[in-house]
Amino acid sequence: MGKNEAVPTPANDGQPGGLLIVISGPSAAGKTTVGCELATRRERAIHIDGDVIQRLVVSGSVTMEIPPPPGALDQLRLRFAAALAVADLYRAAGFDAILSDNLFGEEARRFIVSALESDPSWPLHFVMLDPSIEAIRERYRRRPGGGYSNTLTPEVLKDAVESTPRVGLRLDTTGQTVTQTVDEVLARLAEAVVDPASLRAAG
Repeated sequence: MGKNEAVPTPANDGQPGGLLIVISGPSAAGKTTVGCELATRRERAIHIDGDVIQRLVVSGSVTMEIPPPPGALDQLRLRFAAALAVADLYRAAGFDAILSDNLFGEEARRFIVSALESDPSWPLHFVMLDPSIEAIRERYRRRPGGGYSNTLTPEVLKDAVESTPRVGLRLDTTGQTVTQTVDEVLARLAEAVVDPASLRAAG
């Protein structure tokens, strides 16, 4: 099978449902692009972008800052819950669900626990994109839009990555193209499966 050929989903292999592959990483790490490209490389897949879900809030949206302003964490958790609900719906129909979002620290742990509890028979794959701060800054300079605020800087988000439980697959994508990152994720997908025991051991 060539690198750009679709990989069969579990539904086509007689399995009960699709995969859940979660891609996290700092802004400008490329998680949305990687997630979308990864979905195109699966035979039946959807891509869920957390930012798109946030934009469903037409009025009353609260932007995340450090420390979180009132309502920000509630909206973030609602966004994660909505993403997981969509993922579960499509997985039940045999689609792989690839979710790209900002999952760090204790909020990442909460999401992972929720995902594992939603159906313990379905595996959860968690991938953290972890390029160097220098690489993030360079990618950010090339972006046409924003990505950081006065409080959510590359340094702050790098610390957030480090505070995230070391479960699944953590990739230093410094110097990689999107295609190279997706190739590595697919090649090492088994390493991305979250073992509940490892989550407990991660503190």
